[in-house]
Amino acid sequence: MKPFSLALRLALNVILAGATLVTLLIAMCYWVLERELDSGARNEVIAKLAQIESGLKDDVDIHQRRPWQHVVADAVTGHSDLSLVAIDSQTGAVVLRVGSLDTVPQRRSPRANDILFSEWEGADGTHFLTAQMPVEVTGMAPMLLQLSQNRSADKHLLAAFLKSATAAVPFLLILIGLAGWLVAHQGLRPLRRFRALAAKISARDLSPRIRTDRLPKELQDLALGLNLMLHRLDKDVQQLSQFSDDAAHELRAPLNNLLGKAQVMLGRERDREQYRDALESSVEELERLSRIVTDMLFLAQVSHAELDLTLENIALDEEARRVCNFFAVLAEERGIRLVIDGAASVLGDRLMIQRAISNLLSNALRHAAADSTIHLCVTAQTPHEATLAISNKGAGIAAEHLPHLFERFYRVGKRATGSTGLGLAIVRSIMSLHGGTAAASSHAGQTTFTLTFPTQR
Repeated sequence: MKPFSLALRLALNVILAGATLVTLLIAMCYWVLERELDSGARNEVIAKLAQIESGLKDDVDIHQRRPWQHVVADAVTGHSDLSLVAIDSQTGAVVLRVGSLDTVPQRRSPRANDILFSEWEGADGTHFLTAQMPVEVTGMAPMLLQLSQNRSADKHLLAAFLKSATAAVPFLLILIGLAGWLVAHQGLRPLRRFRALAAKISARDLSPRIRTDRLPKELQDLALGLNLMLHRLDKDVQQLSQFSDDAAHELRAPLNNLLGKAQVMLGRERDREQYRDALESSVEELERLSRIVTDMLFLAQVSHAELDLTLENIALDEEARRVCNFFAVLAEERGIRLVIDGAASVLGDRLMIQRAISNLLSNALRHAAADSTIHLCVTAQTPHEATLAISNKGAGIAAEHLPHLFERFYRVGKRATGSTGLGLAIVRSIMSLHGGTAAASSHAGQTTFTLTFPTQR
């Protein structure tokens, strides 16, 4: 079964809510109308009884001539919905009957100055409201007046209201449903932008974005998150494409060298020394290929943010000293002095930190001037941050190259012997894994690479 659309689901929910509200509204209106009609009927009966009692007293006090029956009849005559029965309180006999009602069910007598109400139904289903009130007038025997009002009109009005309201409910629900569907369809219109964006996205083009300025506030965060995700994907895809191109370019050169040398050597007979030189040259190219592949594999490993690190407290100065001992012979051959200053401890992976320091120190030795000094300065900048700065004196690096130094296969000028172009990219990835940063600066021939580590995570 095909699932319902979101607009239809919202419309159905609106219909359900509308049905509940309409039912509650009808019930409330019915209750209020019934209560008001009942209150009006009671007030009318009370007013009529008060009029009769007042007329009797006035007639006795002023005229003392009209029969009391005329006073009572005049008050009721002309009201087709009213009927009155007067009962002698002493004998219980009916002394007067006015109106169309012949009999009234016997009710208990009310107390003096009190009115007793009762609702009852006649044999033909007619509804009546009866009020009983004792009347005592000077010169007259005590009487019990029973004034009854025919409530059939009120009951018919209530029935007509309930019937009309019930008949109107289906049409109201249809209108509510249509309105709900239209509102939902219009309200979900911004979501179609997401669908249009998804249709445009492909591996070749990740540039489309969703405009957030006209989106509802509830969808702006979603659009911003989606745009940010597309930006990261676009950046990663471009980086992967660039890395593939650079890797192909870097691998092609040594492979072409190997292939060319092999073809030249096989072109004619060579002496033993020529074959030996060709093999030694091939070994150098193969070693370079091996370093490139090794660095590429390591870079692919450390580029994953979810890589598990073996974290421990590490003294940066001690690790710098170990790396310097490893490069001591190479530095001595070129007359370069390695000086370590300062001390600080950080939380990190020992082997990866050694790799980062080793890459920077190797790079510094490669480009430092002969008989110069390379300074390794360890500093605790704040309680939560420490730095390791490696500085060397040499040709320096132009300002336009500094932002690109940590990119893969990026080199300044001609290719340096033994360089794969991945060392600084590896350093940046290692620092990213540790939540730190790597930066480079160069001024007046003094080049400094700075590693910033968090001391706790």
